[in-house]
Amino acid sequence: MTVTNRTLARGKPIAARCFAAFALVLAAPLGAGAQVLTADEVVRLALGNASNATLAEAPVEAAEGRLVSTQTWRNPVLSVEREGVEGLGGDGSETLVTLEREFDISGRRALQVRGARADLHAARGRRAIQRAETRTDALAAFYALLAAQQEQAALEEFGAQLTALGEATRQRVQAGDASRLELERVRQETLLLPTLAAEARLEVESAADRLFIATGANVSGYERIAGQLLPAIDPQSAASPVSARLASLEAEADAAEARERAASRLVPDVTVGVGLRQIEGPMEEIGVLVSASVPLPIFDRHQGEQRERAADTRLAEARLRLEQRRFEAQTGMLARRMVALHRTALEYEEAALASARELRRIALVSYQGGETSALEAIDAIRTAYEAELRLISLKHRTRETELALEELIAETD
Repeated sequence: MTVTNRTLARGKPIAARCFAAFALVLAAPLGAGAQVLTADEVVRLALGNASNATLAEAPVEAAEGRLVSTQTWRNPVLSVEREGVEGLGGDGSETLVTLEREFDISGRRALQVRGARADLHAARGRRAIQRAETRTDALAAFYALLAAQQEQAALEEFGAQLTALGEATRQRVQAGDASRLELERVRQETLLLPTLAAEARLEVESAADRLFIATGANVSGYERIAGQLLPAIDPQSAASPVSARLASLEAEADAAEARERAASRLVPDVTVGVGLRQIEGPMEEIGVLVSASVPLPIFDRHQGEQRERAADTRLAEARLRLEQRRFEAQTGMLARRMVALHRTALEYEEAALASARELRRIALVSYQGGETSALEAIDAIRTAYEAELRLISLKHRTRETELALEELIAETD
């Protein structure tokens, strides 16, 4: 008996109805909102989230505050002394009013200001890094959700073909054109669908949870998500010459060097004061006082601070050199990997996937004509399904590599 396409699509046995129910569950996670969730919207939500914004901005604000404190002049000290022979209100008393302030004559304050400015540049670089990491986390979750949904769609198609094949096989068994063995083999394959559907649903829910963590937004408020899993890349595009990581480490090295130089200045601060001296009593008089004091660097010559600051400078320079090597190596590696995966995905979609789909089509047509067995049809259907999953994986890995590269070469503000 010849089985037509109309025959394959006609019946809906219990297995088909069960899988249809699972397909409805799989399609439910994004709810029935009115908006479409895109990659740009995900980035906007992630960067606009209050907690994410605080993680990026608070260190910069703290560095700005430290710079203001370093640039602010030291407060003068006002002191009043009164001495009386017969008590503070007696005839013989002396009042001394002075105003004192420390002055930096070694240049340490200028170096400290320079270090604070460098700290601010480093903080701005770290802000760019934090924003890049926030963006990457959100997009990684978004594309993981997109990949999981595409796998769901492939599974739904796989399930629909199996259930249709099962119904056709049942009709052929009734007509004596197929064996019960073939029917049971199709049935065993179909019984796997609920398990596969549950696993696919968990993947979607896990990706949705990751997206909620990254953005603070619930994706159930969106009708669907829209985006291209395979990125459009330019193999000739060059990496940013100065990434935020390198800029931040360079600024940290500058700050450490400035503080080391400040610690090496041994000239102490000078405290200068002016005041009035008033004597009350039989011989009243008022005098002007000028004072200056300077600590003698006999014991504390900043030996400990100098060693500490010198070690900080060496450490900052070593971290910078290490990051430069890592930056050059990883950007090159990620760029090559992204181009290779992108080319592989396109070639696989054009050749292997197209071949698997054609194999499935031929097998189903041959089965309808009674030229092949159900086992061969199952093998062709599964081969096409696995090819779909492999292509989704290739596209997803390409996107993940692109995100890793973009995070690495994020530019400073």
